[in-house]
Amino acid sequence: MKIIKLSTVAMLLTSTIAMAGGDFAPVEPVVEAPVVVETATSFYAGIGYSCLQMGLDTPDIDISAMTALSLTAGYNFNQYIAVEGRYTVSLGDLNVETWNTDVDNSWDMSNIALYLKPQYSIGAVTAYGLLGFGQVTLDNGTSYSESGLQYGAGLSAMVTDTVDVYVDYRRLFDDTDFDGSAPGQDVAVNSFTVGANYHF
Repeated sequence: MKIIKLSTVAMLLTSTIAMAGGDFAPVEPVVEAPVVVETATSFYAGIGYSCLQMGLDTPDIDISAMTALSLTAGYNFNQYIAVEGRYTVSLGDLNVETWNTDVDNSWDMSNIALYLKPQYSIGAVTAYGLLGFGQVTLDNGTSYSESGLQYGAGLSAMVTDTVDVYVDYRRLFDDTDFDGSAPGQDVAVNSFTVGANYHF
């Protein structure tokens, strides 16, 4: 009986010593968390304050709307390219200035266009271009419209996670004979806009 007990104790001691000498700590498998890549895709819409200016030469005539409303809707495909639609319309009278007159007339000027918008961001600031097709309309009792290539450039800055502010310039028209209303005259139409967009 003593031999059996001694043998049992010896076996237990041997097992304990053997286990103490080995490293039996459980090894946890390394599980890497999936990397979530944020995409820059988003719809956005905004509102802006614009100035519209039409210049005609020979004779020099400057038609301007110092107060105009600009409405914007766009979609960012990624951080480098977007598409944007914009509608701009004058509010109030247009100022018509020649070499010897300066009067305000109850005329209207508007522009509607669709642009491809290449863009590049450094931090919260984005530089962008605008290239597309649009239509300028001048209504002085008779409506005159011209469609064609439009282009521009601007800067925007994210001021919150969902809101950016921007400033840009657009050339809306640059040709001759605006819808037959200015035969033989070079006509240029420009827009300067300050606004804000909300990203959904």
